[in-house]
Amino acid sequence: MAVVDTAMNTRVSLAELAAARIQLRPSEAVAIVDEVCRRCEDGELRGVPTASVVRLSRDGHVTIEGPIDTGDEVARASQLLEDLLAEFDATPEYRASGAVRLAIARGLGTLDLPPYQSLGELRQALQRFAPADLADTARVLFQAWDRARATHDLERQEPESLTISDVRRARRATGLTLKDVAEVADVPAIQLRDLEWGYMRNWHADADGRAQVVRYARAAGLDEAIVLSIVWPMIQESGLPARETPRVEVLVPSGPQRMVAVEKPDARQHLGLRTPVWIAVAAILIAVLGVIAAMIVERPIVITPPIASPVARPAAAAVQIGDAAGVAPAVVIVTPDTAEEPAAARPAPKRRAPAAAPPSKRRAQPRHPSFFRKELFRIVFK
Repeated sequence: MAVVDTAMNTRVSLAELAAARIQLRPSEAVAIVDEVCRRCEDGELRGVPTASVVRLSRDGHVTIEGPIDTGDEVARASQLLEDLLAEFDATPEYRASGAVRLAIARGLGTLDLPPYQSLGELRQALQRFAPADLADTARVLFQAWDRARATHDLERQEPESLTISDVRRARRATGLTLKDVAEVADVPAIQLRDLEWGYMRNWHADADGRAQVVRYARAAGLDEAIVLSIVWPMIQESGLPARETPRVEVLVPSGPQRMVAVEKPDARQHLGLRTPVWIAVAAILIAVLGVIAAMIVERPIVITPPIASPVARPAAAAVQIGDAAGVAPAVVIVTPDTAEEPAAARPAPKRRAPAAAPPSKRRAQPRHPSFFRKELFRIVFK
């Protein structure tokens, strides 16, 4: 008969874990069976117990409380491991590997292979699948059952009679502190304290606030539907208004892409037939600029200064003086001042030596400078 501690629920059997829909992982089941086999080999147990008498404590101890049947120890240990494992169609996290199933089949003698002769051989085959710390495994399983029990207590009550105090008591019954729940749920502990005491003024009535309540319930091991049915109406009534949803840009995945080598284009191929055209245009522009420059040089811009006196003075006259004796004539320049003097006042002309022949009337034509030495502009200011 199983011994149940009614004062404080400090132990839970493997059968109670299964009744609470708590599934063991393969490593956890192997660790418990390995501990039972060790105790049988050491003589602490007379045989391999069933799942209903194997109990786990809050402190991480594994105890056997109840009647134990004797018989084929290898087969009974293999059957105990088979009962603790999940079904074949379980999720990958709880599904046993093929090596574990093969060890169980050899222990039960269902394969055409030589069975294990002792518990030591079975333990040696299962040793590599067991975790290093059995105590930690037992504590984790007990906490999972404690949270499930608290949820079960909430489910047994009428939904209309549940209050936020029931949620707080259920969380405390799991043995988890607010700090532990806050770390798992990623919600500040002070905000969770306000939630459990019904102070909802710091909670937003939007999708983010609803997600925080769900994470709190899951971290505490409580039924999220029951917790939401109690907490969410209170947040909608006295909580903060919903925040504006930020705009989110979704990246649409593109199709398959492939790297293609691209050749560098040739400059000559890029120009193509444009090269002769550009050369002709450049030649025409150079010729036009040369003609414009030549025209500017032939017609320089000259600004003449104004005439000092508006009255024109008579030009000087040249008078030829000579004699009949064949003396070379002399040229006298007569200005207006000398022309008005009386003949008596003028001195007699003196004979002069024969003058040189007058220069040729043809003036030497100036040579035009080279085009590169011409002045393009000449502007004179006075």
